[in-house]
Amino acid sequence: MAEATHVPAQYLRKVLNRLRDAGIITTQRGTGGGIRLALDPQELTILQVLNAVDPIERIHRCPLGLPEHFKLCPLHSEIDSAIAHVEEVLASKSLGDLLAMKRHGVAKCDFP
Repeated sequence: MAEATHVPAQYLRKVLNRLRDAGIITTQRGTGGGIRLALDPQELTILQVLNAVDPIERIHRCPLGLPEHFKLCPLHSEIDSAIAHVEEVLASKSLGDLLAMKRHGVAKCDFP
């Protein structure tokens, strides 16, 4: 799997463990074992997968740690709004949507 996806095996192991811990996949060792989705691809959002592996962090307070900044400055407020928009887009797309794009030739790369 690591070779097919061009991902170092050790990193892939971490990703799979996080996906398993989040209930997104099930794993079984031994003969007849393997890795399976635990959720319907149409119900599994890209945001769920991303947050299981490397959660998106919103900005809730001054990233500089300045105590007098009890509200977000205009720059950090705009950045947080952009992050919120990214979350909305990723939450609106399912793994099934991505698989359908690949099946219909809409995908822009040949990545497995």
